[in-house]
Parts: sequence; structure tokens; C-alpha cells
Amino acid sequence: FVEVKPRPRAVLSLVRRLLGHLRRGVGMPAVRWAEARVPPTAKEITEAWKEELVDIIWQHKSVIEQRWPKLRLSRKGLHDKLHDELVCKDELAEVRSRVLLTLQPEHVCHRLLWAIGDAVPAEIGLATLGKKLQTRWPQFRMRCCDSLLSPSSVIRTLFFLHSVFLVLGVKIAAIAASAVWAMAQDEHNRSRKVVDGPSREEMLDQLAARLLLVGALGNFWILYTIAAAFPLRSLHSPFHRDLGCLAAYSRRGLWVFRLLGPLFACAVPAAMAVRFDRLGLALLIPTAGRPVGLHTAALAGATMLPFLSMAAAWSVRSSLYSHHQLLMVLLFLAHIGSALGFALYFEMLKWAVLGGAAVASTACYLFVWYQAEFTSVSLVKAAQLQWALAHLVPILGLLLAASLEVESGLGRALVDFICESQDIIPTKMCIRMLRKEHM
Repeated sequence: FVEVKPRPRAVLSLVRRLLGHLRRGVGMPAVRWAEARVPPTAKEITEAWKEELVDIIWQHKSVIEQRWPKLRLSRKGLHDKLHDELVCKDELAEVRSRVLLTLQPEHVCHRLLWAIGDAVPAEIGLATLGKKLQTRWPQFRMRCCDSLLSPSSVIRTLFFLHSVFLVLGVKIAAIAASAVWAMAQDEHNRSRKVVDGPSREEMLDQLAARLLLVGALGNFWILYTIAAAFPLRSLHSPFHRDLGCLAAYSRRGLWVFRLLGPLFACAVPAAMAVRFDRLGLALLIPTAGRPVGLHTAALAGATMLPFLSMAAAWSVRSSLYSHHQLLMVLLFLAHIGSALGFALYFEMLKWAVLGGAAVASTACYLFVWYQAEFTSVSLVKAAQLQWALAHLVPILGLLLAASLEVESGLGRALVDFICESQDIIPTKMCIRMLRKEHM
């Protein structure tokens, strides 16, 4: 698309010039005023767009010849093909004030642009088109693609909201980590034990819960950053494209996926390590009194999350893109397996296991549906199901984080209150029975 809107500064300068002429008693020439305020027509924009597009294709001629060595290109032939394959829709009189330009899919020009897009992100090509059209009509604001922050939309609003939530989540996780560190320093220095306040076990559980929270919020933030960075989101819904294809359109979305995806995936194994160590369980290596078990397999699977996330992200716009689908499937299954393995080791809130199993069952159902749609080449439906699955992973993380927060705080306080208020069973035995801890 090509959006055409007047520049506010240009309008103000025209008003100032008009006022200056009126003060001097001289009227502003009507012809110049009319020329300054009349926008280009859809035909003029289309012809200019075709000329600039031919220049861009010609600049990347080597990329095309590398893909099709026997193809012979000429500017006149490109102009003729664009004239035959381009469909123009005039929306200048509507609210959006734009011209829609559509190339017929799987035809010559469409395939040439896809070949160039393998080497140069579509965001760069569209931005270059916008700049070249801007030089032709400097008195108007010409725009051929969307940016991360404009125009306003629901996706941009969700991106801002998740940015705020992520900052708050990182802040409370840092507070929990500093509290655990301070308590460890006090124990190391053998300082006086503080009676009031949460115990060391409760603080470690809170730290694990907040690490899960940061990981879930980070995954949400990555999803909506990729969607907001899609350069054609005001024209096409990002949820109609799969994540790999969507990330390939934008440099920002791609690098967020590559760098921050593995980073936020580290939150799950870190939270599991803190939680299992607090429970007195062995991590990956057995020690005296700490044998390996199901939790070891869950933690080993969780440690693969950053590597799978890195492999899936770096397979986009690379020679490994044919394996991108497989890597995304493995990443999803590793997330679900790690979440279930984590939920099995709750002490009191066993309903969290049922909730996690319900979410996981829903995710598996959607996954089977997604595979069926993908194999039947129903790509729009498959992309929508992939987005649903991508949302279920952080939702499962938020469920586990909330359950662990309740168990470490409210649940423990309630158990202590009940056991200390009764005289039938010894207090320590009552606490162990209600928490279902091993003797």
C-alpha cells in the first residue's frame, strides 16, 4: 500500500506564507496554493511505484540471476510484466487515504520479489519505496509500510501493555533475588536469625515463581513485538501468518526472536532448579541422599528449551528454514513436558497439576488440529492455530507461577495457622501431613 497524507509542517508553512502575504496586502497566488495542497492521483502513485519497484529489482539483479541463472531481465520487460500483473485499488477518498497495490501471486513479479526477500527483509524494501516516493511528493507524507510504533492499533496497544508488564515482572523478580541473596549472606555471616517474615523455603519458592512469571511475560512480549513489527499489519492480520514467516518480514522482529527468545526460555530451567533444590532433590547429577528421578528428566528437558528456541529462531532466513517447522514442534513439546514435570512436584496445590494437565490437553488437541491443517495446506488456519499454541505456553507458565506464589505464601500460612490452633496432633506432624512432605 501507499498511504498519502498531508504533512502538518507543510500546512503550517502555507498558512504562515498566506498570512504574510495578507499583511503586506498581497494575495497568495491561487495556482501555487492549489498545486501545494492537491495530492497525487492513484494513477500517478501507481506509475511512480512501478518505476521505483523496477529500480529496486534491477539493483538486486544478481540475487535473481543466482536463483535463476538462465533468466534474462530487462527494464522494459519488467515494466510490461508489472503492467499485466499489478492490480490497483484507489482508497484515497476514504479515511485511510491510500492506494492498494497487489501483485498476482505466483506470477513473475511476485516470484522475483520473493527471491529478493530471501536476501533482503521486506521491511527494508518497503521503507526504501516509501523514501523514494517521499522525494517525489515532499509536501505529503508518503508511507509504504508500518513501523513498530505506528500506526495505532490493538496490536500496538498490546505491545505497550506487555512491555509494561515485563518491566514490572523483571523488577519483582529482582526484588525476590536480592532478598534471597541477603538471607544467604546473613546465614553465611551467622548473623541473628530473623523470626518474623518469610522463611528461606518460602523465599526460594517465591523466587522460582517470579522466574516463571518473567519467562511467561517475556514470551508474550516476544509474540506481540513480532506482530507489531510486521510492516503490513494495517493491511493484513499478523495472526494469519506463522511466526517464522512473520519474523522474516522485519529485522527488529527477527532479532528479538533470535536474541531474547533463548534468554526468556532460560527462566523455566532456572525456576525448576531453584524449586527442586529447595525440595532437597538432586538436579542433573545425583548426590548422597539426593537420587535422580522424574524431576531429573523434567529438568533435563527444560535445559533444552534455550537451545531449541535458539535453533528455531536462527533457522529463519537461513539455509535451515526447511527444518523450522520441526524445531518449533520440538520447542512446543519441550515447553509442555517441562510444565507438567514442574507441576507434579507441588506440595499442597495439587489442583495446579489438574489445571496444567487441562491446559496441556487443550494444547495437544490444538496441536493435532494444527498439524492436520498444515499438511492439508490450509495455511491461514494453521497460522491461527500456531498463534493459539504460542499463547498457551506462557499461559501455562503464568498458571504455575500463580500456584507457586499461593503455595509459598497463603497456603503455608493457612497450614501453619490450622496446625498451631489444634491440640490433637503434634504441630510438626500436622504440618507434614497437610503439606504432604516425606518424613
